[in-house]
Amino acid sequence: MDFLLQRKECKMVILSVCSQMLSESDRATLPVIATVFDKLNHEYKKYLDAEQSYTMAVEAGQSRSSPLLKRPVRTQAVIDQSDMYTHVLSAFTEKKEMPHKFVIAVLMEYIRSLNQFQIPVQHYLHELVIKTLVQHNLFYMLHQFLQYHVLSDSKPLACLLLSLESFYPPAHQLSLDMLKRLSTANDEIVEVLLSKHQVLAALRFIRGIGGHDNISARKFLDAAKQTEDNMLFYTIFRFFEQRNQRLRGNPNFTPGEHCEEHVAFFKQVFGDQALMKPTTF
Repeated sequence: MDFLLQRKECKMVILSVCSQMLSESDRATLPVIATVFDKLNHEYKKYLDAEQSYTMAVEAGQSRSSPLLKRPVRTQAVIDQSDMYTHVLSAFTEKKEMPHKFVIAVLMEYIRSLNQFQIPVQHYLHELVIKTLVQHNLFYMLHQFLQYHVLSDSKPLACLLLSLESFYPPAHQLSLDMLKRLSTANDEIVEVLLSKHQVLAALRFIRGIGGHDNISARKFLDAAKQTEDNMLFYTIFRFFEQRNQRLRGNPNFTPGEHCEEHVAFFKQVFGDQALMKPTTF
């Protein structure tokens, strides 16, 4: 690896070596893998520091007074988190023959190395860890990683946890706690979940904070329809019918809610008879 880091056109070769050391046939030991990650992140950190120094100098106006100031050149030896995720780790986690404990150990080793060099860990690496843990039903380990902040708080991570509630009910509270620590606005959380087609998770979240009487039915029905899951659309449509009945004594949508196209779609798929009938007391 030391030899490769000195070469000019070495990036894809380095990534190939990393993939090879994580393959079933040429699997390296964890200490060796850790050493390789540290060597790569040492180069990565050097580049990040140089880039930061250059940016600060430019902002301070030094570039005009010092013509020798040049933007640092990103060499082929700089392997960043995106490179590792795309070319090595993502494919590695999908190998069925690999023991899951080894997979998780490797992911955590890479995160440890980034932390050691004080490089902020990108949320997609934490997501990869969580998805791997969930895939193998290692919820106790997931809980520990979150409890002891092994996985850093982030909005994408919190939204991923919200979407896991059906597999692992405590994930809902874990995500809410994380969002509170991040001081995230509730409507922003809903928008993120809807954009990821996590319509039920968004509805559960808004109900959990007691805001479900004021949310836009159309926004949720739009999102449900985009998933092309008719049963999900039915569930969301029925929820808002029940809300209308509870708040107004009638399940029908008012013209101001602009849900006409969704009512028409519901009738087309499920028939007029599936619409809720007003209940009188």
